[in-house]
Amino acid sequence: MSTPDWHPEDIKAAIRKTRITLRQLALDHGLNGTAINTALRQPWPRVEAIVAKRLGRRPQDIWPSRYYDDGTPVRGFWSQHQDPSASPDSPHSQKREAA
Repeated sequence: MSTPDWHPEDIKAAIRKTRITLRQLALDHGLNGTAINTALRQPWPRVEAIVAKRLGRRPQDIWPSRYYDDGTPVRGFWSQHQDPSASPDSPHSQKREAA
């Protein structure tokens, strides 16, 4: 059984404990002030990497459901259809079905 994703409130609290607001963390990285909150609700690998770095973790430690064991982000239905290089024969495409 896999480890569950961190609860969004736990992520928020952990970030605040590093003495920065979610908004300021986003702005410091050239993002919209609400980007961190968005990433707490839906996959956004770029922002997840920012959060993980701030917390001294890997994104897959915080959101295991969003990442393969090797750290590659799980591609959702829409991104697979927008990226012509995404192949259903990829070894990663089998993880979603097996889970």
